[in-house]
Amino acid sequence: MTLRAVLLDLGGPVLNEDAEYASWEAFLVEALGAEGTAVPPDQFSAAVQAAIARCDPNAHLAAVWSFVRPDVDKFRRICDAFRQHGRAFLTNPRGVFVCPEAREVVPALSGRYTLAIAANQPVTVLPLLTEADLLRYFRWQHVSEGMRVAKPALLFFRMILDGLGVPAEEAVMVGDRLDFDVYPAKLLGMKTVRVLVVPYAGQQPPTPWHVPDRTVACLGEVPSALAEIEGRGPR
Repeated sequence: MTLRAVLLDLGGPVLNEDAEYASWEAFLVEALGAEGTAVPPDQFSAAVQAAIARCDPNAHLAAVWSFVRPDVDKFRRICDAFRQHGRAFLTNPRGVFVCPEAREVVPALSGRYTLAIAANQPVTVLPLLTEADLLRYFRWQHVSEGMRVAKPALLFFRMILDGLGVPAEEAVMVGDRLDFDVYPAKLLGMKTVRVLVVPYAGQQPPTPWHVPDRTVACLGEVPSALAEIEGRGPR
């Protein structure tokens, strides 16, 4: 088969967000403590990973609920505080940086495929790509904040495909999440490649629709995976 376009997630495969996830967990552990629920950080991390494994779409809040249930009022207060904490990321993606291998892989992919950003991100991450001289390789340069639609909505992917003028059958979604990247892309008829990046490397597919066509350990293995899908490389 022939692939014409690659839709590429940013968080995980291209952008290292470890600092942001660490700040989320630290904030929520502190918020739980302020509400009278003391939780050791490692225990909270384990609850987050358990939620991720079952493909809970909001693993951090699912972890919070596991410690405060059935107290909805306490849960609501923590959620409100967490959302306020998260808004700071919209204006300052603190600690986020471009993964070194992306500086080589993105230009290489652009030599063979039309590239599109397919990411749930604030527009403030785009300057990071510009500074790394990567944004120019993407024909579709919009993130969810600018699109006003986010994954896993099928409309998110349709907008990108329509913008590229490429049918779903000739496109592949490359991302780190089974629920937000693989599942909706497969529903539309796209091929899928999963990149095993923390924290979502622990996700387990709940249905056959969540199983990617290829799974790779890092972004550097994506070109080979695409070659296999196209029948140009070993299976």
